[in-house]
Amino acid sequence: MVIRLFSGNRAGVLLLLPVFMAVYLFMNSSTNYYIQDTTINFGLWGESVVLTPLISAWLAVVVVFFNSFAINWIFNTNEFLERNNYMPSLLYMTLMSFYHSFYSIDGLLLSHTCLIGMLYFFFKLRQNEDSRANVFNGAFFAGLAATFHPPLIGFLPIIFVMVWGVRPFVAREFVLIIIGFGIPLMYAGVFIFFSDHTIQLRLLEQATNYYKKQVDFLITSILFTLLFILSVIAIRGRMLKSSTRLRKMVNMLWWLVGAGVILGIIDYIFFEQIERFSILMIPLSFFLTFSFSNKTVGLTATMLFYLTFAYSFVNFFI
Repeated sequence: MVIRLFSGNRAGVLLLLPVFMAVYLFMNSSTNYYIQDTTINFGLWGESVVLTPLISAWLAVVVVFFNSFAINWIFNTNEFLERNNYMPSLLYMTLMSFYHSFYSIDGLLLSHTCLIGMLYFFFKLRQNEDSRANVFNGAFFAGLAATFHPPLIGFLPIIFVMVWGVRPFVAREFVLIIIGFGIPLMYAGVFIFFSDHTIQLRLLEQATNYYKKQVDFLITSILFTLLFILSVIAIRGRMLKSSTRLRKMVNMLWWLVGAGVILGIIDYIFFEQIERFSILMIPLSFFLTFSFSNKTVGLTATMLFYLTFAYSFVNFFI
């Protein structure tokens, strides 16, 4: 029923997202499953003391809703499918509900917003059109994302690959990427100099009850991986009859998948946390949508999604 609603051409179903999010927040406040840190990590912009946990939680919900809406709008305006589909928004919300950022605003969640903005501008690139503004704006949002989440500074080489996958090498655009990416970092550097604060790479301060969330991660990883495999099958079939432009946009998302996997593995190895894997939820929201419209894997994908959707609510009480 849920998939049928969000797969239809009815934009009003987006109003269900705040309802689902309110339920997630209520269950978390009742169980205290995702514990609120005393400070919020905003990357290069320092840390902020949490004065009112409820405000922090609702701000996170607002950002998650905006990200869900933006992903869906980008998906439909760029015609990833033949007709409008609102599954990307539901997928992003459901997948993000397994991460701490869903329940307390932080720099990582804001970096999601910036990366979505980057995709918006990079998806507007055309091979034979003047794209200097879009190149600069996309790089600027990527740089802004890096200020909120410093490990994304290493994302710069991937930005070059994304742009050059659509357009030929142009020296002026190469310089614009560096300038656009560097401007937010320069301002953040000046802020660090005058505020004299330290950069904290560990996203969560507390480790209490965090190890049991590793079990959640293993379970959801299995579910996500199975869904992703089905998506790859569906995407492969879609790419055989898709336009060159769609293939290039999908390639950009693949690079974002690679970045999310690398950052997630580093986070797990050095900090024994899984939060940076949440970056994967952006491209997965695009990719997973393909599986539900595929006749071969659609039924299996539907069953796996309902299992994931149900577990996202049940896991608070396990």
